[in-house]
Amino acid sequence: MQVSDFNEVITKEDFARNNLYSIEIYMPKGHKDMGMSGGGGYLGEFYTGVEKEKGGTKFLSYKAKQVSVPGKSLGTIDVKRFGPIFKVANDLIIDTVTMTFMIGEDYAEHRFFDGWIAAVMGQVKHGTGVSKNSPKPSHRQVYTLSYYQDYIASEIRIIPLDRQGGAIANIALIEAFPSALGPVEYMWGSEGEIATFTVTWAFRDWNHTDPGHGWWADSDTTATGGKFNEGHFLESERERQ
Repeated sequence: MQVSDFNEVITKEDFARNNLYSIEIYMPKGHKDMGMSGGGGYLGEFYTGVEKEKGGTKFLSYKAKQVSVPGKSLGTIDVKRFGPIFKVANDLIIDTVTMTFMIGEDYAEHRFFDGWIAAVMGQVKHGTGVSKNSPKPSHRQVYTLSYYQDYIASEIRIIPLDRQGGAIANIALIEAFPSALGPVEYMWGSEGEIATFTVTWAFRDWNHTDPGHGWWADSDTTATGGKFNEGHFLESERERQ
């Protein structure tokens, strides 16, 4: 390998940064009023009511302190024939994903995910989450498990960003729902830190999809930021100073 070839590859483009990202969380398909079109609204509304207070989930895009892209691996089995034993693929193994969220003073972030998980088990706002065919059409009984298609989101998106804040990739978690809500830790000390909690996501699969549509927390209508130019970047920094 020539050093000049190495330098050309390394300096030709910028690298991805692990502190440049955002997320998009879609509401569960069966949510009343905010679910997928034609979903029926059979999941109901969150008993916490936070999704109506905040007008959806956009506020969560700014509160995700830590996010990880899940791993993916193939399960294998041994094939025993004449000669050496070899392996063939027989399963697709998908890791879970955890996200760490900062908590605002109204606890909206924590109430949102608590409302979602509670809705899976039938604890929803009174008078929602029922249909004309329900045994008790006036309300839904707590701890009655919801249907899978009602409590999953169509997808959750993890969006790596360039230095201008544009989407450069889009990792979509397909048929996702929160499977665990982590604890909130408190402690006495001279300086209080921002309270956080973790959410574990379960989902069917994940894929890279086209980020050409941009992302909803970006006010710029351009789908992606301009190509990074170090010379222009340093010049603009000097002008700021």
